[in-house]
Amino acid sequence: MEGNRMAFDERAEKTMRVAVIDDDPDILKVLRVILGARGIEVQEALSGLKGFVMVKREPPDVVLLDIMMPDIDGFEVLRKLKLDPETADVPVIFLSAKTGKEHVDRGLSLGAQGYVTKPFDPEQLVDMIEEVAGWRMPETEAGD
Repeated sequence: MEGNRMAFDERAEKTMRVAVIDDDPDILKVLRVILGARGIEVQEALSGLKGFVMVKREPPDVVLLDIMMPDIDGFEVLRKLKLDPETADVPVIFLSAKTGKEHVDRGLSLGAQGYVTKPFDPEQLVDMIEEVAGWRMPETEAGD
């Protein structure tokens, strides 16, 4: 019991980190504002390859991953993350304009824990991030 309490207390003091991999600077900016307002630290990469390297170097608590990117697409980034023992357990949520069932099914079958389509509802996205990370962030004063 004592060990479980300590692990919970340590996590309560830690800041959640989310890596956002998307080639659209406007999406990065919006997510930085939304997540930052909830006390979530945001790491950003504007390409799939840079995102993979960033996540490998310093694994976050959750990855938000676009599908359509100029170098390697999000499906390939996810495949690489899941094959690497250092990043295989990092939860990934696709955040994409691709709304087709085939894209959702492919993303989930490759190991993503969630799939959110753009445009997205900020609260639903934050709820999904917290759920897949196993965290519950404190409510913001505006939400009270």
